[in-house]
Amino acid sequence: MEKYSLIPKDFMTLIRVAEDGGDLKRLILISILALCIFAPMHSQAQGAPIGVEVECDQSTVNINVHPEQNAPVTVSCTVKNIGTATQDISLDSNVDGNDFSISLSEDSFEKMPAGEEESFTATFAASPRIAVLSEDFNITATVVSWGMEPVMVPVGMLGSSAEVGGTVNSMPYSRMDLEVSNPSTRNIETGQEEAIQFTIFNDGNRIDNLEVEVVNQFEIEDAGFKFISDPFFRATVNPGASSDQGTIILEAPKNADSEISIQVELRAYSKLDTNAEASEVSVRVVVAASGGGGGSIGVDSLETLDSDSMAIIGMGAGGLIGVIILLVIISRLTKKAGKQKIAAKEAKKAAKAAKKSGKRSKKSKSVEQEFDEESELDDFDELDDFDDDFDFDDI
Repeated sequence: MEKYSLIPKDFMTLIRVAEDGGDLKRLILISILALCIFAPMHSQAQGAPIGVEVECDQSTVNINVHPEQNAPVTVSCTVKNIGTATQDISLDSNVDGNDFSISLSEDSFEKMPAGEEESFTATFAASPRIAVLSEDFNITATVVSWGMEPVMVPVGMLGSSAEVGGTVNSMPYSRMDLEVSNPSTRNIETGQEEAIQFTIFNDGNRIDNLEVEVVNQFEIEDAGFKFISDPFFRATVNPGASSDQGTIILEAPKNADSEISIQVELRAYSKLDTNAEASEVSVRVVVAASGGGGGSIGVDSLETLDSDSMAIIGMGAGGLIGVIILLVIISRLTKKAGKQKIAAKEAKKAAKAAKKSGKRSKKSKSVEQEFDEESELDDFDELDDFDDDFDFDDI
């Protein structure tokens, strides 16, 4: 049995009559809407008075959540009036979860003519550093009124709404921080081993395979060093965590004619993301020259001595000067004693000669007395004159 629609064939003519019909106009429009609700589906599809369509350029939205690269993503969309009369259309959107947000450039379009299309944008955003996630989103267009004299459209009326959906994702990223436990200069002796210890912090948003390598390995080996351990370190690290402690051990050259100074350059990078920025640290290693040179201390050596070593050297130097002064005093006193001994012998000889002749000259007596007085004075004057006679240039 053939089905007939209750909608008049000249539908647009009826609408124009209704718009000019005064108070009866609204009643007629509502009646037409009611008839459309109960009309056969194929008849509505051929020329439904109410209809809307919404589309977007992409249904999958990927957001970079790297803390230094995080940025919103904008998607272009369109809404179209596919009904047979003017419509007021509202827009709405939502996204699952709390890690993402969506906002529309327009929230409604008023008096959109039949067959017309309007554009708007949907902007998606996410907080930086969030984990790798995927959530659904949708955008809904709804006809809220219909006709030149707007008539409210019942909620849920067939063809009164359209929806477009998709998925929004936070993209994985790699980021790391290489931390050396003691980045200061290492001063070692020839043949000595030195351990460089470090950890890698995973500042990315996923489990990452991280590696540390010695960038200038060949330069270090050419300088005479040997790697006791592997010149690299590998670890799988959870996001927001640090790796176990890594160690790279060097052995200094057995002999060095002069001081050797070299930078050990370490670089940490991701094996999962070759485009991720690496983290680099360098440690200076200084090897002192081998023994020799008569034990002399150069200016460079003095610069590296601490206060205790300088104090010891000062005490030694002061003691040496004291010994030299003591030796000079002993030498002078010895010379003085020798002179006194010779003078005494000569005086005794003169006294003996005077006794034999039975005459002791007053002159001898005065000479002997003068000699004794001068000897007593010389004992005190000798030390007084020491500062004048002593010259450090003679040492």
